[in-house]
Amino acid sequence: MRVGILHNPLSGRNRRNPDFFQDVRSKNHDLPWAEVKTPVEILEALKTFAQDQVDCVVVNGGDGTIQATMGALFRHQPFASMPSLALLPAGTANLMAGDVGLGKFEPKTLEQLLVEAQSSHPTTFTESRPILRIRFPEEREPLHGMFFGAGAIYHGTQMGLQTKQSIGRLGEWGAGLIMVKFLVALATGSRKGLNPITADVAVGETPPLQDEYLVLLVTTLNRLFLGMKPFWGNNSGPLRFTSLRVPYHHLWRVLPTLLRGKPHHLATLNHGYWSENLSEIHLSFNSGFVLDGEVYTSSKPEEPLILDSPGELSFVRLKSE
Repeated sequence: MRVGILHNPLSGRNRRNPDFFQDVRSKNHDLPWAEVKTPVEILEALKTFAQDQVDCVVVNGGDGTIQATMGALFRHQPFASMPSLALLPAGTANLMAGDVGLGKFEPKTLEQLLVEAQSSHPTTFTESRPILRIRFPEEREPLHGMFFGAGAIYHGTQMGLQTKQSIGRLGEWGAGLIMVKFLVALATGSRKGLNPITADVAVGETPPLQDEYLVLLVTTLNRLFLGMKPFWGNNSGPLRFTSLRVPYHHLWRVLPTLLRGKPHHLATLNHGYWSENLSEIHLSFNSGFVLDGEVYTSSKPEEPLILDSPGELSFVRLKSE
């Protein structure tokens, strides 16, 4: 396995630990290593890695860096055959690395990967996952990632960004605190910070379903922060879609079950709950949205977003001790 490192010094944990991986780099002089801060720099580094016959790209950055790497791989195809990715949780929330990451954010994780790469009997393993793509009707390049959210997810992410020096810096636990605030608002009947959106949702051959939604999420991850799995569809599409419609009923009875990825007999479409595994989703709404923790500007109702999957990527994992 030929390893190359994409290192974003501006990612949250790297910024707080600027010399964390310096010893690893100094001990491996011929290790392809690129310092990247922008999507353009990521693409140029990947082109160089392809020339160096790298087949495992370590992304030492946050969700935004990983997302830009996926976009470069699928949009520009710099490699003749798609490399595998190894994700270090160097950002703030680390949503993707929390599910398909290489291991802990520490030098010995990278050192172990480099040792395994030279071993004739490596103990690493790979997991393949579909990648989520967002297409736009206008002249705008598609986005690639693994988690899309709108409605309360969008506004909760904005809260996390605004409090990055407090709640936002807590990573998964910070997201958990925001989730608690969200649930308290639901429990008390408060609308503050919840901000439902009016959206048209179309799947398959069915006509668009227009409703007021508190939550819209689409993901290809198996777990979200703190191990939550709020998707319980049992069909075979690559995209896990879940929504909570207003008005909703029996929330406190169904929520503990649904967050574990289990269906509940009261979690029906008539009661405001919808979860399916789909191949393509058309969404029309007038609001911002989130992709892997990155906030994007408002979409337009007359220009629906098309969510699908362009294919899979393989993620390298280290076996836990």
